[in-house]
This record gives sequence, structure tokens and C-alpha cells, in this order.
Amino acid sequence: YNNDSQYDSIYGKLYNWFAVSDTRNLCPTGWHVPTDAELTVLTDYVANNGHSGTEGTALKSTSGWNSNGNGTDDYGWLGLPGGHRSKLSGYFYAMGDYGYWWSSSEDDPINAWIRNLNATSDVVASYATNKEGGFSVRCLRD
Repeated sequence: YNNDSQYDSIYGKLYNWFAVSDTRNLCPTGWHVPTDAELTVLTDYVANNGHSGTEGTALKSTSGWNSNGNGTDDYGWLGLPGGHRSKLSGYFYAMGDYGYWWSSSEDDPINAWIRNLNATSDVVASYATNKEGGFSVRCLRD
């Protein structure tokens, strides 16, 4: 965030989708960036285990979110509000308010699928966005 390494230990780095899809792999050996379908499995599991409509709250960290938006982190996913980097301006936005995570799934040649947590919402949003934006990455064990 803001090209400042002080945020690395908390939030990690923000990547564009081209880094996600690069054959050199962002994730360590034995891990991969999850597909959109794999992220759906996660949110469906959370919904089916007592958190329907509050999946985002169950995945958000218990601290670090603005607007009293902390979660319960019931599954140890530790969703943090690392914000994003705009593909248009290159500016950084929304640390403390939003967390965004790439999937490895393309929507079309310009867009790929992400998941989003919001400080003022209990749900997990899913949508396709431009591959040039900067978002967080979570790795899933193979």
C-alpha cells in the first residue's frame, strides 16, 4: 500500500492479475491462487455453517477495520482491509475500509474475478474487475 514496506507485514502486497496468472507463481510450491469456484466453496461453507448472510463478518479479522467493521474471524481466515490500487490513477485507496482478493479465474480478456469484504457490510461480494487493478492474494494449499 502506497509503495511503503511498513504495510507488508500486516497486509502483504497488492498485485495486478497478470502477476496472479504468471507462470512463475506467486504462491509457494504446493499452493495456488484459488479459482472463483474454490472461493465460492469457501463462502458456501461459511453460509451453510451458521453464517448465511454474514459470511463477511465470519471471515473478517477481529481488528483493523474502520467504522466498527471488525469481524469474528470464526474460521481463521483473517480477512484484513488492505485496500486496493486503482488501475486508472495508480493511487491507493480504502485501507481499513475494504479488502479485495484476486481469484485465478478470468471473466474475459480484460477482467478477472475477485472477492471483496467491506467494513460496513456483513456479506462477501463477488464480481469481475479490470486485471490492471492492485488487490491482495491469498494462497490455497494444493
